[in-house]
Amino acid sequence: MTPSAVTLYGRLMTGARIRHLQAYAAVAELGSAKRASDAIGLTQPAVTNLIADLEQLLECTLFQRHARGMRMTDVAEELLPFVRRALASLERGTEFVAFRHTNTHHIVRIGAIHGAICGLLVRALPAFASLRPDVMIELHEANVPRTATLIRKQEIDMMLCREPAVRPEGWEFSELMPDRLVVVVGPQHPLVAKSALSFAELCDETWLLLHPATHARRMFDELLNHHGFTAKSRQIEALSTPMVLAQLRSERLATLAPYSVFRQLVDLDQLAMLDVIDIPAFRPLGVLSPKDEEMGETARKLKEFLYRYVKQHP
Repeated sequence: MTPSAVTLYGRLMTGARIRHLQAYAAVAELGSAKRASDAIGLTQPAVTNLIADLEQLLECTLFQRHARGMRMTDVAEELLPFVRRALASLERGTEFVAFRHTNTHHIVRIGAIHGAICGLLVRALPAFASLRPDVMIELHEANVPRTATLIRKQEIDMMLCREPAVRPEGWEFSELMPDRLVVVVGPQHPLVAKSALSFAELCDETWLLLHPATHARRMFDELLNHHGFTAKSRQIEALSTPMVLAQLRSERLATLAPYSVFRQLVDLDQLAMLDVIDIPAFRPLGVLSPKDEEMGETARKLKEFLYRYVKQHP
């Protein structure tokens, strides 16, 4: 009879040790029990026995043995990312324990979308660190889908993002700072010197398109439909700021993006904004968090600092 997920989980909880997972990950990555044993400080027979134990607990073959080593089966390949995440979580946990052994510091875990990092945290967190050197900040960059996972797994104390369509149970959203959509170009773009441009005047430009899932991209598509033209374009699947910077500075390209994402590069004159007067309003950035009375004291202090910082440094 095929074992259920509950049965397999019970076996791992009672019969497996961290060494089993460590040996499995090492063999998967290095391709042989000998190389794995050297890497994790066990004997080769010990690694072989750990793999055999794990295969017995899971009732499946994880590796095909051959003359030159061990090759993962399909099951092992699909299981590997879960084991890697489990080991990485344990590593982060031990780092935190070691940190608390040697420090009286507090830790605050922040999730943030790309715009919140570039538009605010690059400025605010150094200022906070100078005031509160006793606080360790753990920053997770996350898009909207990953936000839900971080909150569900209780891996963050707050999230800097735009207001979600559905708020997690027990969490609330409050606006922190305004944002807007801007047309960003390289500093040598010929339209930089022109003022009061309409979006329709940009119909002949070549556009660097952000990922279709971003809100900025959806609004760009709506603008195209409204003005009735098809854009010449280059597409980038991920919002890689260095890649966008390189492309905008090397070619005559434009991109429609949140000001928060490129604020720092515009301030440093690495990029420029066109004066386009008819771009629709954009959603502000805010803080998604548990209610203040349910937050840890240090996390709440950081949240309060961010609101003060934005008022003092818009």
